[in-house]
Amino acid sequence: MEKRVTIHDIAKEAGVSVATVSYVINNKQGQTISEETKNKIWHVINMLNYKPNVFAKNLRSSTSKLIAVCTETQGYIEKAEFVNILEGLSIFLRENFGIVFTMPPFGKISNADAIIAYNVSKETFYKIGNQNYIPLIAVNCLVEDKLFFQVTIDYKKLKKQADKYFKNEYYFVSLPPVDLTLKEQILNTFKNVIFVQNGTDLQNINIQNVLTIHGLLAEFFKGRPVNLLYKDLYSPICEQIATCIHKALSRETCDVHSYKV
Repeated sequence: MEKRVTIHDIAKEAGVSVATVSYVINNKQGQTISEETKNKIWHVINMLNYKPNVFAKNLRSSTSKLIAVCTETQGYIEKAEFVNILEGLSIFLRENFGIVFTMPPFGKISNADAIIAYNVSKETFYKIGNQNYIPLIAVNCLVEDKLFFQVTIDYKKLKKQADKYFKNEYYFVSLPPVDLTLKEQILNTFKNVIFVQNGTDLQNINIQNVLTIHGLLAEFFKGRPVNLLYKDLYSPICEQIATCIHKALSRETCDVHSYKV
């Protein structure tokens, strides 16, 4: 029989006293508890599926399943890429979920059961999390926080595949991620990187060997005399996101929250 989560478990996971958890849950006034601590406690409550009576009264019906997708994606090429992600998500989630798309500024998102933060900065990710106490999945953003699910691309694996394919110098041509930590990871993984922000950037590229993971960029290079390696990751990314959403909403106990595709 599965062990029932208690207020003591919440306090231990959040690194605070049982009294502090109780104050937050019951919204006791006159206590000097920081907003950061309150937010952490609520995220732990959500992660462990702890449902005190005062909290359970406010829970939404489990029959309603709506996923909000937040993004800071800008520019025509990036938006076209985002449409591919939304299309993939609709395929993997269509039976049980509806999808709503939101743009900044981000605040309290009503009626959603979970949130996907796609291609946002780490600062924006935590801003979304601090205002919404529901499952939050980071996609194309390095959070590395066990309170949240994270789906990113395995760039080291991608590099090994490209090294084997080209056997000599090549360029990884990519859309620039909003998250600067992720951008730095890409630059540290590949010897040669070109970030494309618009059509002019594409037209100015004059290289022989090209690696890309973006469908729109691949279509452009297919019409040019280049040696192209295109790794289509849309389906595995969307499938992994869907898996994270199901795990988060089913309250499954899982040790792994970070996934690479």
